[in-house]
Amino acid sequence: MSTLNWSLLNIVHSLDEVKVVAKSNGATVPDDDPNSITVMFRNTHNHKYRAETTRLPSPVRQSVSKYVHIGLTESQICSSLLLDHPSLSVPSTKLTSLVKTERRKNRPKIFSVFDFCQWCNDHQDGAVPHSTFVPFYFINDIDDLFVLFTTKELIRQIQYSPLLQIDATYKLTWNELPLGVFGTPDCNRNFRPFGVAPVSEDESSSCYEHLFNSLRSLSIQQFHQPYLPKFIMADGALGITSAQQKIFPNVTRLMCWFHMMQKCHSHRNLLSKQQWSQVDKEIHAVQLSFSDDVFNHGINLLMNKWRTEPSLANFCDYFNEQWVEKLRYWYEGSALNLPSTNNGCESFNATIKRQYTL
Repeated sequence: MSTLNWSLLNIVHSLDEVKVVAKSNGATVPDDDPNSITVMFRNTHNHKYRAETTRLPSPVRQSVSKYVHIGLTESQICSSLLLDHPSLSVPSTKLTSLVKTERRKNRPKIFSVFDFCQWCNDHQDGAVPHSTFVPFYFINDIDDLFVLFTTKELIRQIQYSPLLQIDATYKLTWNELPLGVFGTPDCNRNFRPFGVAPVSEDESSSCYEHLFNSLRSLSIQQFHQPYLPKFIMADGALGITSAQQKIFPNVTRLMCWFHMMQKCHSHRNLLSKQQWSQVDKEIHAVQLSFSDDVFNHGINLLMNKWRTEPSLANFCDYFNEQWVEKLRYWYEGSALNLPSTNNGCESFNATIKRQYTL
């Protein structure tokens, strides 16, 4: 034990002296030196050397608990703490950890597949417009499930938008279930969710077929009309494309422009640095096509130009197969006046992951 916690009382040279001093002062013998015994005592009421804690101060913790309970976001809580405790510094990492801890305290715990099924069954009516509504679900086991979460108010929006945006996010639950997120942008291009759907896996088309069929059935049940979006936007996931072709064959499958360029960028090693710089500019130019005819004409000219240069052959073949034949609707004219990227949906995923990861 550190001698900083001790005060020197006396030095004695016999055990008898030790007993006398120890009896009168409640002392302790900190070593076993047979030649010289050092007797020391600690003042139990002296908190001068009390160990410091790394936890946030209690007033801050109480404030965070209060703000989490009323539903503030982490950024709102941070702003509120600056007003409540202007003299205290609150590290962002500790605040994030504390907010997550407080949020978990108030969340319902589901211990088994049976409990999960029972909970879903109890929320199938959606009697209150903004309460959780589970219109369709199946839970065979943790590796075979599909659960559609929404509210009556959220799902009502599917009547008004021609665009359905879809994405999946990961690493949210202990079971590492992917979470499908779907919705549409508003007039200000802010993402508005229709709902979310935990699924057992998102690589095949089956989970997206369940989603599309659920939306079609729900539209008929709630609004007495079929759900017929004009556009479905996502990244390049083959499962989404396959499900769209099967359930909504007349819908235009839009490709997120950001993800398309991200994939092209990952293939830039097929070109020299100078070639990539030029190719990048040419792809951006074609992306601005405002109609199908303009795009078709532009992409034909671009393909013909690239094919005249043998060094561009590999990249040209890749681009033509992936972004002309398979997923060609990444230009502005594919869906005029609608977003060309899935960034709004991706941002919503980040919010879920930041605030509600279990």
